[in-house]
Amino acid sequence: MALKDDDYREILKDMRNSLRHAGLGGIDERIISELHGSQGPFYDLVYYLKLLIDEIALGGDEQIKNVLRRVRSSVETDSGHLIDGIEIQLSPEESDRYRTNKLVFGPDPALQEIVTDLRSVIEEIKEDHYNEANPDRGFKR
Repeated sequence: MALKDDDYREILKDMRNSLRHAGLGGIDERIISELHGSQGPFYDLVYYLKLLIDEIALGGDEQIKNVLRRVRSSVETDSGHLIDGIEIQLSPEESDRYRTNKLVFGPDPALQEIVTDLRSVIEEIKEDHYNEANPDRGFKR
């Protein structure tokens, strides 16, 4: 059964409520502030989920999130991929002192499973939407 506009609206509403009830209202507000106008309930939901993935991919530590957000907004990589962390190589003296060769600041690897799951949800929603819009062609990725 294909999702309808009311279904997309309800899913988005539930997602927003879930974030707020989990104490993540700030993330919800940041995502909503990025939604400039509405392209319709389907597109609003997909865009919201993509922005949520971006937030989760930044990790759980607020300071690391802020640093990565700033770096991502001002640094471009040759590959075009976003910077997902910062690695600091220590000098031999520092390595001896701290008993490690490097410091790594980045997202919590446990959160990456959530990112993977959300990407799957987006693909399923898109597949459902595009197959409903054009049932003869099927969804092309």
